[in-house]
Amino acid sequence: MLAKYSTQLPAKRIQTLKRLSQQTRIPQSALLDEAIQLLEAQYANDIVTPEFRRIVDQVIKEDLPALRRLAK
Repeated sequence: MLAKYSTQLPAKRIQTLKRLSQQTRIPQSALLDEAIQLLEAQYANDIVTPEFRRIVDQVIKEDLPALRRLAK
């Protein structure tokens, strides 16, 4: 079942989508569908979310001096 969906994209992304569609002769809607499927697969296989990685990286950065002292 198809349903209409509306969103806003930066003009540069729209131009890229149109260009890809013209080059590949794949409808824009099919390209967007494939992109969503690829993202879904990526996140399904990656238990650690980008937000969690950012938090861990920040904590490590903040605790780095203490971690270095403990490593001595």
